[in-house]
Amino acid sequence: MRKSFYEIFEEVEKAKSREDKKNVLRKYSGPALKTILGYTFNPNVKWLLPEGTPPYTPVKEGTDMEGRLVNELRRLYLFVEGPSDTQKNLKQVRREQLFIDLLESIDPGDAKVLIGMKEGKLPFKGITRKLVAETFPKLASDW
Repeated sequence: MRKSFYEIFEEVEKAKSREDKKNVLRKYSGPALKTILGYTFNPNVKWLLPEGTPPYTPVKEGTDMEGRLVNELRRLYLFVEGPSDTQKNLKQVRREQLFIDLLESIDPGDAKVLIGMKEGKLPFKGITRKLVAETFPKLASDW
């Protein structure tokens, strides 16, 4: 069974040293993890959603949501500033509802990760922009 992003970041948080934290991130390195870290820490990413936690109903524990956030990462462009006509033509109320729908369709832990991404800070101690930049220099090269 694949770990959720929430579980991966919990493992990073529990790592004792900075080097251990980097090693855990490298262990789970892949396009999806780097997408999450990029959307979270890249200062050039501007989220088009209000600050704070939106009103949503988390999925019940035990529901099989494995890998669901991975499948939804391709839709994140709807929630950030960019050149897409789709995103420019999307009304703000609809954008916010799509975000809530997304939160309500993924693992509750990963929903917390997604909210943290939007806020620019993951809800785990020790996972910082500096740590990510040191671990994945290519990812952070244009920050």
